Amino acid sequence: MIKEFLTENAEENLKHFHEKLIYTKLPIYGIRTEKLRKFACLLAKNEIRLDDIENTSHEEILLKGFVLSKQKWTDVEIIKAFEEFNSCIDNWATCDMITSSLKRLKTENGRRYFLSLLNNTNLYKKRIGIIGLMSFFLNDENLEEIISSLVSLSNTLSSKTNYSNNGTTEEKIKNLSEYYVKMAISWYLCSLICKNFEYGKQALQKFSDKLIRNKAISKCHDSFRLSPDQKEELKKFKYI
Repeated sequence: MIKEFLTENAEENLKHFHEKLIYTKLPIYGIRTEKLRKFACLLAKNEIRLDDIENTSHEEILLKGFVLSKQKWTDVEIIKAFEEFNSCIDNWATCDMITSSLKRLKTENGRRYFLSLLNNTNLYKKRIGIIGLMSFFLNDENLEEIISSLVSLSNTLSSKTNYSNNGTTEEKIKNLSEYYVKMAISWYLCSLICKNFEYGKQALQKFSDKLIRNKAISKCHDSFRLSPDQKEELKKFKYI
C-alpha cells in the first residue's frame, strides 16, 4: 500500500528539484507535501503502526512523522515513538516539517524534551530541539531558560561563517549540518523578535556568533511583521 503510493505519486521534476535543495543519504521520490499529509491521515485513520512504515526513503520518514502527529497519544508516548526513529533525520526539510507538526508536544514534557536535544551529539537532533522550541514555546514563561540554553549551544559551535556545499551527498550533510543548526537559532531569534521586539532584541545581543546574529537580523529585515524603524534599529547589532 505504502510502496504503491510512493511510486504512483512520484514526480520526476520534483525529485530533481528536491535533490538539489535537500541533502539526504536516503533516496527521494519527489512527492508533494500536501499528498504526503493527506495519505498520512488515511494511514492514521486505518490505524497503521509506525513500524509498518520503513525508513528507506525521504518520503517514508516524512510519512512516519506525519502519522505520528495524528496519534491521540500522551506526550510521553509521542516522545518515545519520535525518539525511536528521528536519528534517521539527516536534513533540514524533514526536521522542520515533522517537528512543527507534533503539536501534542506543546506541554512541559515536550519543552523539556526539546531542551534536552540541544545537548545531543547529533546535530540534526539539536535542530529538532530548536525548531520544537520555536514552534511551540515562543510565549513560554521560561524563555530565559530557553535563551540561555540556545546561547550555550551556540558557544559550542565553530566560529565558521562559510560552509561548503561541495562534494558527495554525505560530505555535504557533514559540512552543512552545523550550518543548519546555526540557521535554526537565527530563525528562532527572528521569530522571537517579531513576537516580542524588545525582549527579542535583548536576546539577540547575547549571541556572539557572527553568522547567527547577522542571519537573524537579515531574516528580520525580510519580515513583514516589523516596522522600518525596528529593522533599522536592529542594524546596530550587526557584525561587520
